[in-house]
Amino acid sequence: MPCVTRQIGLVCLCVMMVSAWAGAEQDARAVAGALTAMDTWIVAQPKEVEALPGVSFDLAGCGGIAAGAGTGMGDLAQRASDRLAGACGVTLPLSEPAEGPVIALALADTPAKFPAAARIDDAAFARLGDQGYALVIGAGGVTLTARSAAGLRHGLTTLAQAAADRTVLPGMVIRDWPSLRYRGAQQDVSRGQVPAPETLRRLADTLAEGKMNVLELYLEHVYKYKAFPDISPPEGYTPDEAGAVSAHAARAGVEVHPLLQGLGHSFHILSKPQYQHLRIGPCEKTPWVMTFDIRKPEAVAMVTTMINELCAAFPGELFSVDITEIDIDGLQADGLPLDQVTDLVFGYVLKLNEALGKNGRRLMITQGPLDSQGHLAGMGPRLNSLPKNVIVGSYYCAGGPYQPAWEKDFPRLRGEGLDFFAQAWISSHVWLTPCVNRAAEFSDLEISRGLGHGAAGSVTCDWGDAGHFHFVGEEWLPFLYHGACAWTGARADRDYFRKAFARVLYGLESDAAVRAMESASDVNAVPLRVRGEDGKEMEVSTGYLWEFVHDPFTHPDITRIADPAGAGQAVLDAALPALAVLSEELPKARRNRDTLEQWVFGARCYAALGHKLAALGHYNDTAVPRERVAEELEAVAAEFESLQNDFKRLWLAEDRDNEGFQELVRRFTYTVVPCREKAKELGAKQAPPRLPEEVVE
Repeated sequence: MPCVTRQIGLVCLCVMMVSAWAGAEQDARAVAGALTAMDTWIVAQPKEVEALPGVSFDLAGCGGIAAGAGTGMGDLAQRASDRLAGACGVTLPLSEPAEGPVIALALADTPAKFPAAARIDDAAFARLGDQGYALVIGAGGVTLTARSAAGLRHGLTTLAQAAADRTVLPGMVIRDWPSLRYRGAQQDVSRGQVPAPETLRRLADTLAEGKMNVLELYLEHVYKYKAFPDISPPEGYTPDEAGAVSAHAARAGVEVHPLLQGLGHSFHILSKPQYQHLRIGPCEKTPWVMTFDIRKPEAVAMVTTMINELCAAFPGELFSVDITEIDIDGLQADGLPLDQVTDLVFGYVLKLNEALGKNGRRLMITQGPLDSQGHLAGMGPRLNSLPKNVIVGSYYCAGGPYQPAWEKDFPRLRGEGLDFFAQAWISSHVWLTPCVNRAAEFSDLEISRGLGHGAAGSVTCDWGDAGHFHFVGEEWLPFLYHGACAWTGARADRDYFRKAFARVLYGLESDAAVRAMESASDVNAVPLRVRGEDGKEMEVSTGYLWEFVHDPFTHPDITRIADPAGAGQAVLDAALPALAVLSEELPKARRNRDTLEQWVFGARCYAALGHKLAALGHYNDTAVPRERVAEELEAVAAEFESLQNDFKRLWLAEDRDNEGFQELVRRFTYTVVPCREKAKELGAKQAPPRLPEEVVE
């Protein structure tokens, strides 16, 4: 490693190390403080950082990128050049000059092959594992060393983020490794929103910024199977599109694999006349749980054929299948007792595992509480017979109605020697935007509890219930926080993360936009006071989606609100300040401005909801002059029309046109039409409209 020896020899780094460096893992706040002092912003903050006072390195004076021996090192060197060019505008050649400083990339299979300044002893070498790295930025150049290509790739991410919008890097030594082996996000591509392939590629690149290595696609029916060409709608993904997304993500170190709805949640397939004979029942009251009748060999054969095709399109290690939320009523109507349902699903899992084994893949099954019976199909009674290569994706164990389950389930999974994922979600389904603070709390909770019992990974989930109103770009913030949490072991400094996210993703100098995203989505934490059927008032929680989209004069989700004007004001108190900050920060963004605009749109939706409820309250209050109410209702109609137009523009820039999109567009009219009709009835003057006086700032 001549280049490593040359550059390290230029500075005596070892004498600058503090005694704590060789001890236990550094405190996360101390790491964040050291990085902040160096104006260095890394989305998934490193485990150990040591500043080198008085030392810096100017990339503009770097002679090139020198890659050591090893498979794929040339590709990594090219990636380093591309990342640095994008970060700071300096394009470095992929060669080692005769003299002068370089960026040296090297693989090391023993501690002795790491640079001395990194202080990698046997214990540190073990901690680094196959995804960790050591980065040394000295006056004479940069050295990045790891045990594997994955570690080098993560180190390049750190280096590129340290170089964002500058060429002079402060001297430092970083030793870093992930707490969880698998760190990912799940994107729903089936229930309303079908992101364009370019959107998925961009999402994979974004996840890589947080050192995440899994992108899971929630898949019901939007894939164009060769064996079943009548399943997919026109907007479904072709095998070539899927393969291209997967290949692009793999170059960034992200595996793309499906979460296949191969049991329940199969309405879009099994409702078709040609496949109805393969379902348990029609599920007229709960169509989303329509389930493959796995008692029939031809139903199992259909699913395994789908799996074979998907494995070819999405090569990798993992493959998830959801075995929960099944048609338990249909099975029991056929006389099957609950214990036999468990045995039936267990036998199906074995068949899935066999099919995936033939494709060289590892099965991950979704699970709620292990001992749950009925539609959640818990595998607890058969856990000791589950093949050890099967991964259990554990949902509901630290949130929702099943909070106590993790205390029993996680130790059982570890005791049986089964790998498991502690899954979270970003609190986005049936809401206008992801609820950022709630999502962060859930990530912290799931990961800390999972790590305490040896979890192998964690994937946080975006679900598209109710049509997936929010945009993919709005998910970046909770997704990347989850990645930072999974990397640090739920020890990420939240304040530091906010600033790093703003700087790396948007090129913003402050974290004001990130805090505004949080406060806008905190509308979801505002309780709503409603009247029950008995006339008594109570407080309920809501995601405000239905209040936003439905007719304010007739829909029960809105007519039940005890004080619409007061509720509207509470929403506006949270939304308007956030909207003002986001609007101010938007033109300052140096990159990814389109996704920041999506958050501006989300805050506008919350503000429009507040105006709508306030106007409704005034409509119901006979003391408010009717002319004023008419003007307010017309203003609300105009506001929702403007949002409708922007929604169409933002959606089609990111996602494919489909029936789900058209339905979401129509939902704006559920407010526009009745508000305008009421305004007309009240003799509204069409111009100039005004919003409710109490809520105008």
